[in-house]
Amino acid sequence: ARHVGVAFFSTVSSVPRTHVSAQLWNRITTLKSYKENATKTPTELVEKSPADSRASIDLPLASDPVLTEEYKNFRGGVRFGKILEDIDSFAALIALSHCDDRNPDTFSNMLVTACVDRLDLRRPLTLRHQDMVLQGCATWAGRTSLQVNIELLARNVPASEALQLSGSLVFVSVGKDGKGTPLNPLVPRTEEDRRLHAEGEQAQARRRDMRVTSLTTAEPTEAESELLHRTMMGHLPWPDKVPMAETRMQSVHLMQPQERNFYGKIFGGFLMREAYELAYAAACSFSAELGGDERGGFPTLVAVDEVTFNRPVNIGDVVSLNARVVYTGANEAMLAPAGARETGLYQVRVDIGIINLRSGRRSVSNDFHFTFLSRAPPPPGARGDG
Repeated sequence: ARHVGVAFFSTVSSVPRTHVSAQLWNRITTLKSYKENATKTPTELVEKSPADSRASIDLPLASDPVLTEEYKNFRGGVRFGKILEDIDSFAALIALSHCDDRNPDTFSNMLVTACVDRLDLRRPLTLRHQDMVLQGCATWAGRTSLQVNIELLARNVPASEALQLSGSLVFVSVGKDGKGTPLNPLVPRTEEDRRLHAEGEQAQARRRDMRVTSLTTAEPTEAESELLHRTMMGHLPWPDKVPMAETRMQSVHLMQPQERNFYGKIFGGFLMREAYELAYAAACSFSAELGGDERGGFPTLVAVDEVTFNRPVNIGDVVSLNARVVYTGANEAMLAPAGARETGLYQVRVDIGIINLRSGRRSVSNDFHFTFLSRAPPPPGARGDG
């Protein structure tokens, strides 16, 4: 397993990436550099095991003063949006390691993030600065797609309390024509490898089924139509109702070359960071609408779900991020911490629209789903998410 060091964290980088992502990008550049004179398309695939792509990197958010300041949010905790940026960079390194055929004459696979399948926060990691380590490997591969599992663990805590976050991202290997290209097969070697590979198969089947049943491709079922009608007519007994339109928030960005990735498109980690921070603002506003700190306190992120990347964003595009609360309700008891007096679970969706300034054409790039938990106010001195 490769471990990326933290030697240059003592100086401030001038690039717009975080220090951690900048180091991961340097590692990716090094991994690709031996192919800089490549002239051939890969024709032979190399069997890889999960161990071949396993990697880790330290995030010394407490012990390194530069990172402490760089990742600090407005309440003194950790900016989770920057963690998302690092996760995307880290998973890309793992995916590229899996796809490397060790042949200097062949081009590297062009890998794009297809989706973040799910990220579950086991603990509210943004409440305080602590040293952590990000680790992961490839766990499942199809003909053109690859699933990467990642974990974020705290340093210097009991093993039972170390896991802070776990989840998976899916990458697709594409050619210059945008069509899928084959990638190296993944061969599980251990029982744990086989378990994770089976879970990856199930996740792929679930994603395939969701594409078929999605409201973007299929009409609502009879039950869904009935629920929508009852909601519209106000027959559901919901107290403190807030119209969805009143939860909307928007931000607009002109995409600059400093945010590009290795392929000249806008870096997906940047989009995830911006989407999360807008979602958090919408979540805070919604919590305040229902009574603010007297009722819910600052919300805590518990999951990132269903992040899809439908089309790339180009330099020079105008990107419009639109956030709104789309769901409130169930499972509060399961997620509520012990002793909480009141809890509320709600999901914020963020859609990213693209405007091409040359043609005026509008399209949709991404949609994100963030699930927040609002609870009774924390004790004095506690910090909220952000």
